Amino acid sequence: MIISIIITGLAIISFAATTVYVFQQRGRPNRYPLILLLSSLTTWTVLLGAAQVAKAASVQPAVDGFKTAIVVPVFALPPIWATYALGYAGGKTGVTRRRILLLAGALLPIVFLVGIFAVAALEPPESVGTPLMGGLVVLLLLASLYPLVMVVYGGLKLIRLSQKHASLPTTQVIILLVAVSAPYLGLATEWNNPIGPGVSLGLLAAGVLLSIASRRYPLLSRFPESESIARTRVVESLQEAIVVLNWNGRVLDVNTSFTHLFQQSADAVVGRPITSVIDGIEGEELAAGTTAMTTLLTAKGQRQFEYSVSAVDATTQDDDNEEEYPSRAVAFRDVTDKQTQEQRLKVLNRILRHNVRNRLDVILAHAGHIEAETTKQQVRENATELVELSEKAREAEEIIGASTEPPEKVDLVAIAEQVITECSAAGSSANITVTSPDKLMIMSHRTIVRELLSELVDNAIKHTEQPAPTVSIELHADDMEGAELVVADNGPGIPKQEQAVLKADTETPLKHSKGIGLWFVKWAVSQLGGELSVEPNDPKGSIITARIRDAEFGVD
Repeated sequence: MIISIIITGLAIISFAATTVYVFQQRGRPNRYPLILLLSSLTTWTVLLGAAQVAKAASVQPAVDGFKTAIVVPVFALPPIWATYALGYAGGKTGVTRRRILLLAGALLPIVFLVGIFAVAALEPPESVGTPLMGGLVVLLLLASLYPLVMVVYGGLKLIRLSQKHASLPTTQVIILLVAVSAPYLGLATEWNNPIGPGVSLGLLAAGVLLSIASRRYPLLSRFPESESIARTRVVESLQEAIVVLNWNGRVLDVNTSFTHLFQQSADAVVGRPITSVIDGIEGEELAAGTTAMTTLLTAKGQRQFEYSVSAVDATTQDDDNEEEYPSRAVAFRDVTDKQTQEQRLKVLNRILRHNVRNRLDVILAHAGHIEAETTKQQVRENATELVELSEKAREAEEIIGASTEPPEKVDLVAIAEQVITECSAAGSSANITVTSPDKLMIMSHRTIVRELLSELVDNAIKHTEQPAPTVSIELHADDMEGAELVVADNGPGIPKQEQAVLKADTETPLKHSKGIGLWFVKWAVSQLGGELSVEPNDPKGSIITARIRDAEFGVD
């Protein structure tokens, strides 16, 4: 008996250490079912050890009590094992009729004991008692077979999973099956002695195997590979390369675009760490919700990618429960060509702004030496429009930069006053008025708002036939979304063909600088997330209304 007690003590230490280790692995899916499984085995082992110690001390009532208590973990362990295997295989662990029937088997021993006590207490006549005892015998047989059925059920789940997915080692499945079966094999060898050495050896074997498996294999995982999750997320028709990772960064599945891009088959990469599959991904953040840029080595050479990581939810939409996300889907979008095009546009823009403008300044400087007045005027007008175009390119570049910056508190009234001051400093004779509250604060982009208002006022002044242009600016809050900026003038109005610039979804031919200005206005309003409308003024002129969205609107 001393040897049995020592073996049981070693099993207790093994189970306790493994349970503590698993408990410390926070944020891992399927952690709680495994903890419950280990706790049941630990309880069984502790009760076994207590019974053995009581027997060595010849305390028979205690021995009988502990033997009876052992029945609880013996019959509780199989359904816990089945629940763990079901969760590991990627299935939901919710309640269904089929599972209720399976788990109801855990109540068979209780029903059997209640039946035995009832027959003993009631002492029914033989005509009734004999069938009852026959039923209880059948019940005992079913209760004895129940652990075997549940162990086999959980084992089949894992065996089928390992056959479908190469990334689940067969050795891991074998170790788990042997670990769960060993205590029952020991119990079978000691059928008349449930606290014998065979049971102790079976529990020790289970403890050692689970201790090894928990540190060597990904037991703390749901394994919802391509069949249950990945294939629903990895759409083969997508152009983006998509890879699905499990919680520790190993590849679960990839789509066709991924295999073409990196010239690796799905079979070759499944089960491997993502860092060994993609050259250049080392050190990149791959947490759910990440969006970033990176450079990766592909079959086409070094390419620029924008990638985004999203959690693959196998059970629920509760974002607060980190453990409900066993996998992550990473989408790689090749933006090399896009970035190259943007770089070319920037280069062309700089050429337009600097080189062309410098040459136009030279042309304007020499235009005065042309003797023919008509020719001189034409040269000046065309050169001036080209200078204005280059200036618009500069302003457009400012808008591009400003739109990527975080929004800030902007006083529209202060910006309007600044624009009026700039017009006066430039020598404009226009009569500009502002109707507004003392302050009108919104969360927006200061540079874009200033350029927008400046362009509207500048267009109203330049394209008028009046010797003293009149421009009115109205600013008022929009209770729902932000503010309205209204600029009215007494000019000739905007021709319908030029208003098409504001309505077109793509670029339209620009007839003259007013068309350029309207296109610039439309772009600025679009960058601010607003809307633009044009209507005729009374008796003449135009009214342009820009509705600017407050960046804080709708944000909690």
